[in-house]
This record gives sequence, C-alpha cells and structure tokens, in this order.
Amino acid sequence: MIASLVHKTPAVILDKLTRLLNALQTVKNNYEQTALRIRNKQLRLSLLALAQESKQYANELMAHIETLGGKLSEQLRAEFNRTGSGEGAPAPTDGTTDLREMNLGEQLLMKTYRDILNEPFLYDNIRRIVRYQQNGLMHCFSQLKMLYATLLKTRVEGIGRFVIFF
Repeated sequence: MIASLVHKTPAVILDKLTRLLNALQTVKNNYEQTALRIRNKQLRLSLLALAQESKQYANELMAHIETLGGKLSEQLRAEFNRTGSGEGAPAPTDGTTDLREMNLGEQLLMKTYRDILNEPFLYDNIRRIVRYQQNGLMHCFSQLKMLYATLLKTRVEGIGRFVIFF
C-alpha cells in the first residue's frame, strides 16, 4: 500500500522523518554514554534498554523512509547500528548532570515527534507508527524517571541514617 505512494511523498515529510531519525540517534548515543558512567546496575540496564528501543525504532523508521522514496547514506546506517564509542570508560558521576542531559534529550525527541504528528500530509499508517513509538518512549522515560527518583530518595535516606548513628 505504501509502495504505490513512493513518488508522491512530499519532501517535507521525508525531511521530518529524517530529523526524527537523527534525534533518535542522539538520544541513543546519550543513553549509551550515560549507562557507561552509571554505577547502579539496575539504572544502567534501564538506560541500555532505552537505547536499544531507540535503535529499534530508528531501524523501523529507516525502512519506512526508504519505502517512501527517501535516500539514506550507508554512513548513516553504519553509524546508527554501531555499538559503543571505542573510547575508554568515562568517569562515574553522581547522576544529576546525566539526568539533566537526558531530560533535554527527551524534550527534543518529544518535540520532534509532535512536529511530525502535526504534519497534515503524513500518511495514516506512518502516523500510527510514529504515535506508537512516541508512546513507547514516553513510557520508558517515565519509568526511568521513577527509577532515578527512587534511587535518589534511597541515597538521601541512607545518608540520613548514617548521620543519625554517628
């Protein structure tokens, strides 16, 4: 059904989908790098799961862009499907800066999703896919925030107990 519309796909739609693909790449890389710095195993695994979900959504999006007549460079494909950065492990952090960076990445990504969903010429099946991806990522983001909040609360309570005993 989509293949018959290949030659009629407006360039603005392909541009917006490519922008979303790039935003997913940025978020994926950010979460992978943050996971390397996090000491807490549960949080690290959650971040890696979110990075993997972003990668899956991007691969799905790449297939649809090509089906709609868009051209993606081999370099973009290779960059997106690589794992790790090849650099040494970054220094561990307390997580506060990472949380701020992740919130900015989430805001950028959700703005890009909204921009595409507000496009009047977007095909219905692509709109459903994009909305499904947006909802899935919003769910992951909220779970990650709850996990972060629980860990921070536990850390603060642990410090409080430490002070009481001494």
